[in-house]
Amino acid sequence: MRILVRYILKEFLPPFFIALICFTLMLIFNDLFRLTKLFVQKGVSPLYLIELLIYVMPATLVLSLPMALLVAMLLALGRLSTDNEIIAMKAHGIAFHQLMLPLLALATALSLVDLVLIDYALPQANVAYASLQRDIRRHKPAFILEEATVMKELENEGKLWMYESMDEKSGRMQNVKIWDNIWGGRPRFSHAQEASLGFEDGRALLTLYDGHTYEPSVGNLDEFRVTQFQQQRLSLQLTEDLERSEFLNRNPRSMRISELKTFIGTLKASLQTSKNKDYTLRKILSAEVEFHKKFSIPFACFALGLMGVPLGLIVKKGGRMFGFGIGLAVIVVYYLLLQVGQNAGMNGMIPPALAMWLPNIVIGICGAAFNFWMIAEGKIQAWRDRDTQLPIVVGRKAAS
Repeated sequence: MRILVRYILKEFLPPFFIALICFTLMLIFNDLFRLTKLFVQKGVSPLYLIELLIYVMPATLVLSLPMALLVAMLLALGRLSTDNEIIAMKAHGIAFHQLMLPLLALATALSLVDLVLIDYALPQANVAYASLQRDIRRHKPAFILEEATVMKELENEGKLWMYESMDEKSGRMQNVKIWDNIWGGRPRFSHAQEASLGFEDGRALLTLYDGHTYEPSVGNLDEFRVTQFQQQRLSLQLTEDLERSEFLNRNPRSMRISELKTFIGTLKASLQTSKNKDYTLRKILSAEVEFHKKFSIPFACFALGLMGVPLGLIVKKGGRMFGFGIGLAVIVVYYLLLQVGQNAGMNGMIPPALAMWLPNIVIGICGAAFNFWMIAEGKIQAWRDRDTQLPIVVGRKAAS
């Protein structure tokens, strides 16, 4: 039995690590291209790009582990099946469950690894990612400022601003709009034809050219005073050097399981006294969906493993590529069900628990049915051959 387990692991591990690398790169490419484009255009140090990509890795590995497990099972068992090694094992008395149990044990172990990633590594990585991105934006607002897009990173300081386009020759922003003191009860709006951003003595200064300022009158808030200016400078609370700061993100994706459970309890307790019950209820549904997702995605390793063992043994004529194609089809179905369930759970159409466990239930039932069919087929075949006997050849003694 130990020899069989080592042999199966030897066939499984190489395609598993190759598939894990491939799926991780496929999932991270979108973030890689998006961040690379921003860093190249905005002139931010590439070291921060590498750091952001490191923080994205846990979220990517959480999804790629189940996919790599299924594909590796199909490729490994498909190779054994196409080379008739499965038939040789059966001929030596190795039953189906002896092949299945080591792989399901490995799938269970990977489920635990995925659970650790999603409960420990993922929340910390999300907080670190949001913190670094926030600090970069405070240091270099152009990092996220796109044409005709309102920048809300200074919203806590009471400022919103945007520009319509960038003059390639002068490097100045065109048609700039600024909303200032939006939380102070006396908002001020400035509209300038051009603007430039610079730093002096560590302070960020936005210089506006040729514009107007609109602010409410002192005695009557319904009246506005309009001031025309040729040049005006506004101070922004940004730093010339990137300062790393502590950042607390109360997003459910950035919470551990215990914290998320407490957060859901707090929301439910405040539901009766909430002034906007619909908003609070949506937050509860979203948090509950995230809570059950932290368990359902790791368990996908076991569910997909339950499906992968019989499918891998069925693959014969198609070979490796046929098994890879089947694996991709199952993965697409799983994550399609996961996305549909997530949307339905957040909208309250079905309970969040059922919404997030639906893909595992569907794939698990199909996998259990395939396994039962494989075991039953072997028993039926053995029952059919119970009376089969080898022909006895009686030789006659040669005449002397």
